[in-house]
Amino acid sequence: MGKNGPIDVIVMNSHGVGQVCNVHRLPRRGETMEAWNWHVEEDGGKGATVSVALGRLGVSTGYIGKVGYDPWGDMGDTWMSESGVDTTYMYRDHSVSTGTGLIMIDDDGLNTIVDGDSACRALTVDEIHDAIAAMSEAKVFITGFGMPFQKALAGARIAKEKYGMTTFCNASPLPSEPLGDLGFVDYLVVNDVEGRVLCGLPEDSETPFEEICHQVVATYHCNGVIMTCGAEGSAVLDGDDYFFVRGTKVKAVYTIGAGDGYLAATAAGLVWGKTLREACEWASKYAAYKVTREGTMTNRPGEGYPPLSDVEEWMKSLQE
Repeated sequence: MGKNGPIDVIVMNSHGVGQVCNVHRLPRRGETMEAWNWHVEEDGGKGATVSVALGRLGVSTGYIGKVGYDPWGDMGDTWMSESGVDTTYMYRDHSVSTGTGLIMIDDDGLNTIVDGDSACRALTVDEIHDAIAAMSEAKVFITGFGMPFQKALAGARIAKEKYGMTTFCNASPLPSEPLGDLGFVDYLVVNDVEGRVLCGLPEDSETPFEEICHQVVATYHCNGVIMTCGAEGSAVLDGDDYFFVRGTKVKAVYTIGAGDGYLAATAAGLVWGKTLREACEWASKYAAYKVTREGTMTNRPGEGYPPLSDVEEWMKSLQE
């Protein structure tokens, strides 16, 4: 039970903050050089972004993760809380620092990213269990590999086997170690490149999406696969039922966070009683709308993950 009532969706994944700066060129070894336009990007890790998207859709959401006692942890708490997300189980720990990344962009527009460790490395299985137990009324559990994948999978196993939740696992970034049997995962969420890698195929393989989905299920024993395929749409295997959701054509201005938005919107659809097919179709349109808006966490008018009222108005305009 959340502090504001029953929780419908639990999200357990990383929170981190990116710092961005411009440089004329990338620094040489041992060099100190000037940078400008240094700022904190209004974007978080996959746990925070999915949570914020769900909260703005009006879905009762509880977050599980770990951050430090620092401004970056405060920032994530603020972003999620302002979107209506319950952060009771955003554990704070003096022994860790909230994950941060540094993105340096040179004069040619090329970037180098230094990505810090997720503070969720310090999240214990006991803490995960306690948090899930406290929100055991939730219908859906979402996790992913922005945190150590073994702990993400431990959470999914608890949510599924002990409390019967529908479990989603976003397998990004793919770990270098074997995933093992994922029979407790209802839907493994990947993009088309990750799907090919999981099947041992070349990244440019032209293997049909349906075949990739079936091979992933046969290998990892999850119930189904949701595979996003960029602007083309998404390929979905739900048990024995395969379908493809075509993308909605829009003029994209900001594609970061579109996949997290799609996942959040799919979970929201299930909470609202939609079938998986209906939920994915709605989520595909939601993600198309999202990429027409700048940013992710920002809540300035017309920016970031949209509130449900804006989404419904936009989708209505598609039918006119």
